[in-house]
Amino acid sequence: MEPRANDGARSRAGRPTSEEAARLTEKLRRAAVDTFLEHGYDRTTMEAVARAAGVTKSTLYGRYPDKRTLFIAVSSWALTRQERDARVLEPLPDDLAASLTLIARAILARSVDPDIVRLSRMAIAESARFPEFAASSQATTWSPRIQVIIDLLREHERAGAVSVSNVELAAEQFFAMVGAMPAWLAAYGIYRSPELEDQRLQHAVQLFLSGVLTRGPGHQDRPASSPATPIAGADHPSPGAGAGAGAGEDAGAGEDAVDDASSSQTAISRHAGPRREAAAMRYSRLGRSGLDVSRLALGIRAFGAAGGGCDPATAAGLVARYLDAGGNLIDATDVSADAAEICAVSLRGRRSQVVLAAGTSTGTGVGTSGDGGGGGGDTGIALDRARHGGRNSRRHLRAACDAALRRLGTDYIDLYQLSADDPSTPLEETVEALDDLVRAGKILYVGAAGFPAYRIMKAVAASDRLGRARFISLRSEYGPTARAAEREHFPLLAEEGLGFISTPRPENETDPTNPALTARLQAAAAQLGCTTRQLDLAWQWTRPVAAVSVDISGVAQLDELLAAADVDLPGEVITAIDGSTAPSARL
Repeated sequence: MEPRANDGARSRAGRPTSEEAARLTEKLRRAAVDTFLEHGYDRTTMEAVARAAGVTKSTLYGRYPDKRTLFIAVSSWALTRQERDARVLEPLPDDLAASLTLIARAILARSVDPDIVRLSRMAIAESARFPEFAASSQATTWSPRIQVIIDLLREHERAGAVSVSNVELAAEQFFAMVGAMPAWLAAYGIYRSPELEDQRLQHAVQLFLSGVLTRGPGHQDRPASSPATPIAGADHPSPGAGAGAGAGEDAGAGEDAVDDASSSQTAISRHAGPRREAAAMRYSRLGRSGLDVSRLALGIRAFGAAGGGCDPATAAGLVARYLDAGGNLIDATDVSADAAEICAVSLRGRRSQVVLAAGTSTGTGVGTSGDGGGGGGDTGIALDRARHGGRNSRRHLRAACDAALRRLGTDYIDLYQLSADDPSTPLEETVEALDDLVRAGKILYVGAAGFPAYRIMKAVAASDRLGRARFISLRSEYGPTARAAEREHFPLLAEEGLGFISTPRPENETDPTNPALTARLQAAAAQLGCTTRQLDLAWQWTRPVAAVSVDISGVAQLDELLAAADVDLPGEVITAIDGSTAPSARL
């Protein structure tokens, strides 16, 4: 039978065209979002959504089998749609900073949009019952907005104005820097003034641009002595050192364009050669605080450890050698009571030269071997919650701090780092307890160790809301084979002005998901005439890292790490290493 003339608008007799199906989907989504916003999740029914959309229940159920599926689908859609953001699609200015500022203001507006905030709150409230809702609440405009940024960066890259190693990752980081924190604050009912938001937005744009290397005529890369990003703080030489002394380029050097695998080894070979004279120890400002720390931190977990550790005499020589070389940050976070006591003896007469970092389980006698806080400070005695409360409770923090002071033989701790998150204790209680310790003069600054990004956000928000001491730093694993912090933590730290202290993986621990990277690091180290550990440190010092904390057990090992300051990593070598990092390793 011949088809009728007007049947071309339908794929089959009686079935809607793709355009009609799209319009129906849009209609259902809008009706569902409006119904959920008006009545909430529990008081909304599928029948109410069908009535609002003007369709039958069978039509609605034909697309969404239940209310939970419907809410997840429509909330994700509502959080990512570009409605009310048409100005982002307008022609952008030629100036990159002006374009990013325009996009950033649109991102910020979406982050605090009342409907978006209400949906986020609803998703957060229901996340305890349905974990899928938590993922839904995090979806704030990622895909469409990031594509706009990607297109902008690629346009300027084609024009030769910038060179970015990973455009997609850079776009995601810019979005997070601008919109993630305001969205989280708004979801918990906290709003900053428009003036403050615009100030932070301008700061985020400038911070992002500092990591996008300009390649215009006559441009020179910023020397290592120039101010670094607020994540790492200002990087500067020790007193008396030359302005150009130090290892590597600044954080922007890690953003050079990625070469393909065939040219990477050639780039490494071309820069092999004699190294520079030994450079003086360099320092970084820890976040936005007034605290300067050396780029190499001395971890003392090996002090007094059985099998491969160091005895008190060796530890004393190690500390003296480190301080004489210009180091000032000693990391006693999550160490045993024996290690803390050996450190105290080693520091006699030189305590004022040291920035001493300690954690909640340092020598407290109330550590736990299974609560997720890391095993370094465990004493084998389970935490008695009836006696001490939660790990970050007011009672436990006070007891832990007093015990740490006693073990370390000091009356104050420069940087007190919470060594584990404790969801069972309200963050407000933890923030107030830490502020009390600051006011008592027992600790000077507060940091976190291993916290998820969203918990840092909430803790900082609580500190700002209560007017209490806030975190100035995060201590977490990082290195060429462990780059998960780049995706969520780095943008957050840059936005809120926290410094980053990295803890590299042990030298004998490789990335099982990326053996090619391990081989590339070994080849690069051989060509540059350094060890893989030295290459690891030199690479990290090109990143927004204030200090690298390494557990050291002997003077020979310390000398090897101090010599990493002599390793000058050319941009091509950094690009070769970055290009060998599988995307899955960054997630």
